[in-house]
Amino acid sequence: DLAHIKEIYSHEHALAQCTNYINSLGNVKVNVVENTAIAAKLVADSDRTDIAAISSRSCAPLYGLDCLASSIQDKGNNYTRFICISKNLEIYPGADRTSLMMIISHKPGSLYRVLARFYALGINLVKLESRPIPDRDFEFMFYFDLDTPVYSKEFIQLICELDGLCEEFRYLGSYSEMI
Repeated sequence: DLAHIKEIYSHEHALAQCTNYINSLGNVKVNVVENTAIAAKLVADSDRTDIAAISSRSCAPLYGLDCLASSIQDKGNNYTRFICISKNLEIYPGADRTSLMMIISHKPGSLYRVLARFYALGINLVKLESRPIPDRDFEFMFYFDLDTPVYSKEFIQLICELDGLCEEFRYLGSYSEMI
C-alpha cells in the first residue's frame, strides 16, 4: 500500500523522470542508488515494509516484489536505453539496428558526404548525436543508429566506404530493438 511508503530508492534519472508522482506521495524520503535494479534488490533484501523502488516492471518477479503503481513517469514518451557489452564481438540473429561512432573532418560538407552514403544505399538513420571531442575545440564525434540488418549487402558496402569518409570509425555493435 503506497500510503505506508516512507522511502523510495532509484537511479537519479528515474527519480527525475517521476518527480510529479513522487511529490504526490507527500513526505517521502528519496534515496539515489547506482541503478534501478539495485534499488529493487535493496527493497527485496530489506525486512522493511515502508520502502519502495522505482525500477523496471521486470524487477518485480525477478526479486519477488509487488508492483504498487505503473506509468508513473512525468512524460509518456520517456524511455531508457540499455545495452549489453562484451570484450568479444557478438552479433545475434535478427540484429537489425547498428550503432556507429565517427569522427568526421571539420570541413564543410563532411557530415553531408556521410549522410549522402546512407541515402544512396537506402539505409535509414534513426538517431544522430554529436558529442564534443576531448582536447579538440569545437570539433565533434558523431554517433549514428542505423535501421539495417547487419549482414545486408548495403550495410557491408557502407562499412567498406566509411574509411574514406571519416577520420576515425568505430563499430559499436548491432542489436534488435526491444520495446
